Amino acid sequence: NPGVLIADAPTTALDVTVQDRILDLMARLRDEHEMSLIFITHDLGVIAEVADRVLVMYQGKIVEQGNVYEIFSNPQHPYTKGLLACRPPLRKRLSKLPVVSDFMNQDEDGTIHEIQHSIDEVLESVEISSEQFKQRYDELTNKDPILKVKNLKTYFPAKKNFLGKVLEHVKAVDDVSFDVYPGETLGLVGESGCGKTTLGRTILRLVEASEGTVEFDGNNVYELSNKDLKNLREDMQIIFQDPYSSLNPRLTVGNAIVEPMKVHNRLNNDKERSDKAIELLETVNLGGQHFNRYPHEFSGGQRQRICIARALALDPKFIICDESVSALDVSVQAQALNLLMNLRDEYNFTYIFISHDLSVVKFMSDRMVVMNEGKIEEMGRSDDIYANPQRDYTKRLIDAIPKGDLEDIKRQMEKRNVKQVKE
Repeated sequence: NPGVLIADAPTTALDVTVQDRILDLMARLRDEHEMSLIFITHDLGVIAEVADRVLVMYQGKIVEQGNVYEIFSNPQHPYTKGLLACRPPLRKRLSKLPVVSDFMNQDEDGTIHEIQHSIDEVLESVEISSEQFKQRYDELTNKDPILKVKNLKTYFPAKKNFLGKVLEHVKAVDDVSFDVYPGETLGLVGESGCGKTTLGRTILRLVEASEGTVEFDGNNVYELSNKDLKNLREDMQIIFQDPYSSLNPRLTVGNAIVEPMKVHNRLNNDKERSDKAIELLETVNLGGQHFNRYPHEFSGGQRQRICIARALALDPKFIICDESVSALDVSVQAQALNLLMNLRDEYNFTYIFISHDLSVVKFMSDRMVVMNEGKIEEMGRSDDIYANPQRDYTKRLIDAIPKGDLEDIKRQMEKRNVKQVKE
């Protein structure tokens, strides 16, 4: 029965329904035991759900503090404005996410200069109308699909008898079918364990399918020889979830990017491959001076940029982003999402974007597939699903998203009779 409980990012990387249950549990325990709770997180939507007061830290210092309603309704420090603005909004469609640098810049000596923009002004400058989004959607779906998934099943043995015969299976992917169009981003969402990652890896044939077909660019992936499959992998890449474990710690970041070019005999010599790696580092806003550094010398956000650069090394047509921003804080996440969006528009990439964060998927995707227990629960345009979900499961996922709505915050504070603490 502690007097104070420090919760250090306890909901990071959890899906929204599990996160919602954890937040409810912590709030109930706080009230039942009359204990104080210090809740550390980078997710301001979560703060809006659980906190009475907020302290905003930047570079080791508290730059702003106050009750939740004040901070959300009238932030004073530019860093706070940036954190609030870079959360993907649910009710608007944006061409890019605002980032902290839209509200402030910093000299080498650490002096902060505020850029006089309100959050609403920045959001309005990047907002896309429903007509613009519809035009993009219509243009995408008028093309022939680049990927066709039909009746795909991926089963794993769960129980065997003493002779080794499989008696029961785990149906990780169970009779899934959909198409993806060139230049489209298809969002894939659902709770943890619903089969999202297994589906992505089965499409790439990193996991073997039990039944069904995957046709990419006119080729049945499951009928290809090893040689043909290797050639096809140049066009199909993946960005993994964890930037800390998906880079070889013994390779410099430059060599990590060069490696796929060597495997597939791209370019004529090591000099050309190194030049291409430097060019890719520039593309992801890191710079060629980092070529000979090792992964441990970079932050999580920088490592994920390196993983993105490596995925681009073979000039793919299609990339699966498997929870590729879930481990990043909101400000770094916004930068990574903007980078992926810019690359899609510049190079006409096709993405499948896998995430448990529905607000991120809405920002990134043109269409969305909602998965539950290995099956497709619902599929359609992202805006339509958010505005009018047809299935109860989808409604629960959307309702569980921490929204940071001012009226909700006000009602919660009034309910708990929280008064502002004067300095």
